[in-house]
Amino acid sequence: MSDHLTLENIDRVELAPLDRPAGWQVSFASANPGLNHQLYVNGSLADFTDCPGQRVFEISATACPQELAIAAVPGRYRSVDLSAELPGEVQNPPWVLRRKFLRDVQHRPGERLAVYHDGASGEVSSAATFVQEIWPVALGHWGFGLCQFGLGGFGVDGSRSPGLGGGAFGLGPFGLGTDLLQTTLALSNEGTHAVEYRVVTADGETSTALSDSIDAAPPPQPATSISATNYDQQQSQLTLQLS
Repeated sequence: MSDHLTLENIDRVELAPLDRPAGWQVSFASANPGLNHQLYVNGSLADFTDCPGQRVFEISATACPQELAIAAVPGRYRSVDLSAELPGEVQNPPWVLRRKFLRDVQHRPGERLAVYHDGASGEVSSAATFVQEIWPVALGHWGFGLCQFGLGGFGVDGSRSPGLGGGAFGLGPFGLGTDLLQTTLALSNEGTHAVEYRVVTADGETSTALSDSIDAAPPPQPATSISATNYDQQQSQLTLQLS
């Protein structure tokens, strides 16, 4: 049982399409007066309410399966990622692969982390499924002991980059920030997926692949069409085809 969030007394969850590609409105009812609410998608914090009375979220859905969980939390925790306190099956869906990587000064602005997988086919695609800039230009490499020392908050130096007590403390060189970068890969095909991680430079050069795998077990996909293929009048039996 979590000390900070509850999934109880939340029901009547409804989805409605928005007037934008892949956009959905999530509405719900909650008998948790005075509490704010958070939306978790595939076990990761996706949104939170600004006030206790808000009962609507908006999300962008992809073709991959997405499991939604709505939690009620005290207002002071509304923006805090409490996914570690979710029930195990909600926190770690069996079709989602999460990995954390260290980013430090060896990664230059413009370099990207690219994730590839084979869709359980046995052949890894040449097109990346997920691409994220490793160290955005706006985030400096200064840390504790360098650059405007003492002018930032605890764990963040004057240039607003990870430093003492922030980021991945103790894993980088003195005075240079080291942080954790998390990737989340949601897979729609059941089976064993081969996964590769590569660093792509600003010039398009790629590093040697770091190999990984996951035995994905996504939920059954809903039928997109139903058609009648046969009717046995004597048996009063109708044959339907789902696709």
